[in-house]
Amino acid sequence: MVNEIWSKMGARERLAVVGAGLIVLSWLLGIVLSGGLFGVAGAGGIGLLGAIAVLAVVYLHYAPNATITWPAPYGTILLGISAVVGIIALLQFLQLVSILGLLASYGGATVVLVLVVDWVGAALMLWGSYQVWQAAKGTPA
Repeated sequence: MVNEIWSKMGARERLAVVGAGLIVLSWLLGIVLSGGLFGVAGAGGIGLLGAIAVLAVVYLHYAPNATITWPAPYGTILLGISAVVGIIALLQFLQLVSILGLLASYGGATVVLVLVVDWVGAALMLWGSYQVWQAAKGTPA
């Protein structure tokens, strides 16, 4: 079923899905590499929920037997969710810059790795969602 949905997606949507997957991966890496201490440091609660929401919206859009009336155009929904996650990732980046010295003392490499994976995922998800929105700007949901 996943392969069937993956084959229906365009390159833009695949980019957004890969970005969402990286955000989920950063959360898992944060839990595994730091023993749960920095699990929130990757994709915090809202970032993780946003990534899961993007995955769910894409799945429901291409699910075989799903007939959903979207409250807004599909691309707009993806872009809205991705923009929130992107803003959260940017705020995490700014917070990291302000406490770099402290991070070096307390397992800094783990936190930086987790955050970099999160930022890359957020950027990919936002860029892919923006492209989906651009492509479907004039078409109905």
